[in-house]
Amino acid sequence: MLGNLELSQAYARLAQARQSARIAGAAKIPSIDLTGSVQRLEINQSGGSGAQIPVRLGETYSIGPSLSYELDLFGRIDATSDSASFAAAATEADAAALQLSLSGQAADAWFTAVENAALENLVREQIATGEDLLTVTRTRFQNGAGSALDVLQQQRLIEATRAELPRFLGARERAQHQLAVLGGRAPREFDAQTIPSDLPDLPPMPMLDVPAALLESRPDLVAAFMRVSQADRDVAAAIAARYPRLSLSANYNFDANEIADMFDRTISVITANLVAPIIDGGERRAEVRRRRAQLDESIAGLNQAFLVALREVEDSLSLERRGVERVVALESQRRFASAEVEQARRRYVGGVDSYLQVLAAVQNLQSLDRVLVTERASVLRARAQLLRALGGPAAPEDPARDERTPNESELDDPERRADATAKAAQEVTPS
Repeated sequence: MLGNLELSQAYARLAQARQSARIAGAAKIPSIDLTGSVQRLEINQSGGSGAQIPVRLGETYSIGPSLSYELDLFGRIDATSDSASFAAAATEADAAALQLSLSGQAADAWFTAVENAALENLVREQIATGEDLLTVTRTRFQNGAGSALDVLQQQRLIEATRAELPRFLGARERAQHQLAVLGGRAPREFDAQTIPSDLPDLPPMPMLDVPAALLESRPDLVAAFMRVSQADRDVAAAIAARYPRLSLSANYNFDANEIADMFDRTISVITANLVAPIIDGGERRAEVRRRRAQLDESIAGLNQAFLVALREVEDSLSLERRGVERVVALESQRRFASAEVEQARRRYVGGVDSYLQVLAAVQNLQSLDRVLVTERASVLRARAQLLRALGGPAAPEDPARDERTPNESELDDPERRADATAKAAQEVTPS
């Protein structure tokens, strides 16, 4: 899944967010620069005749370090840095959520491909069975025990069954194309040999934790929580911006009129600047209120995302539970349908009933077999959907991991759990 281009974009955004966090945190450390200058001074003096007489005083050379630092008296810089770190953490969780979503799409496409491969094999088996029945009807017709209508009806059934093949082949091919693109490859580059022709069995139900555990396991909820934290620090920064700022600067320069005398004279300057807002037309107060409104929005968004996550878990459990019940009922129905076909065939061969009973029984059995394959695939999709709703198992390291900032450890666990279906598909499908 790491070859997916959408995921590559997400990791690029993550790298940007991490560097933005570094930039914001740089303000907590004093800034030191090396400055140098060359100044040429010339004074023009008016002579007695009114002419301008140039008087050259020479050049001045200066070089030395300068330091600037803002004392974070009210925590504005810390709050701004923390906000940027939480924004990077939210972006990391967004990348994990995208990875989970893409893996879910891959799992759905994989099940679609396997389902249609199984249906394709089933239809070929049904065609072979139909050919056997066609031989029986032809033999009876040739012996005078059957009619041409029986033969035609069976031939029509075979062709109707054969007409289903293109539909299943097309659906499998489109699913394979989707899998290839999800992996960052051209549609025709997918190896169709990797798709099995039988659906796997449903694995045991995973352990279900308390609902609150979703806040740690689902990357979208982690991202929402990080944005709440980011909005909270933005409020703190906006409040601190209403208070005075104290900054310090220091310069230590070597100064001379000749380069050869550069280090004979030094000039040192230490400056403290205090800026206190007095009248700003209500701008800072409005900014605080705006940030608080954003915090309220983020909290509401987190609550809504949590409710949606709970609904998705319950929906997945319901889909799987009802799907299993339907599969059990269909399997029971199929047993009776299979016995019905056998009885109808015996009665037809014995001349008791017409071929219509055989035809109806065969059509019913074939339809049940196809529905069973589809329902089993639906149950497996529901299990994969449940794993995604729970946040998925552990994920591999992301390519941007070495670009982390020190304050980004909050997302270690969610990011490792991100790639849901790559692992989910391994639990419900062959690797």
